[in-house]
Amino acid sequence: MKKLFLCDIDGTILDGSRSMDEVSPKTKYAIKQLAKDNYVFIASGRCKGLLDKQLLELGCNGYILCNGAYAEVNSKMIYGEYLSVESIKHIMKCAEDNDGFYVLESLNRMFVNDTKAPKFIKFLQDWGQSVERFENGHSLGHNYHIAMLGFETEEDCLKCEKQIGNYASLFRHNKFKSYDVNINGIDKGYGARKVAEYLNIPIEDTYCFGDGINDLEMLKAVGHPVIMANSDEKIKHYGFEETGDVLEDGFYNYLVSNKLIKPL
Repeated sequence: MKKLFLCDIDGTILDGSRSMDEVSPKTKYAIKQLAKDNYVFIASGRCKGLLDKQLLELGCNGYILCNGAYAEVNSKMIYGEYLSVESIKHIMKCAEDNDGFYVLESLNRMFVNDTKAPKFIKFLQDWGQSVERFENGHSLGHNYHIAMLGFETEEDCLKCEKQIGNYASLFRHNKFKSYDVNINGIDKGYGARKVAEYLNIPIEDTYCFGDGINDLEMLKAVGHPVIMANSDEKIKHYGFEETGDVLEDGFYNYLVSNKLIKPL
């Protein structure tokens, strides 16, 4: 029977914060081998517009994106959830009140309040992204699956956490003063369950690989949760199985050691 493998991007198969901007040959091999007889999905906080060509060419069977707000199988959307206009206005106000920046993300487009703001440029540099992908301004006419908020100080972060309240869910980015802003009740665990149900895969035949706090609900939702050695300390105390650092091909090594693929 086919198994379902869900794989995060940042910190799991890439790590722009540590200058790992290319998917390793071993990871590419591992995904292609898995996809021959199983379902392999990228499960990311990113929208599709933030997937590099190398990620789109890995040979995956589908994507869970925007922290679970969107999913597709073999290029077919199986569901999409969207931020309310009220939530979007609140996100924008939070950025304005706390001297921050916001990013509003539809499936393929990303809108920023000021693409030239130094704090936003620094965030992109630390993340390893190019500013050319982002558009200045916004349009409430778009359907947004997810947003981001970023700030310069911890004090501003704390103010944001209090101000967002019940309008949306915040996931702090590992190593950054920034957040994913999700629809309440929507996360990667939601996406994992929806995709497993759609593909009729039993939970005991589901695996996921992650490293950040936004992966927590997905890790809880699957039968075989695996975290990277470089994972956020906040998820390490949950007792999930651990593999090596992303810089040391932890994803590939786990699959080989558990006889899920043959070694390269």
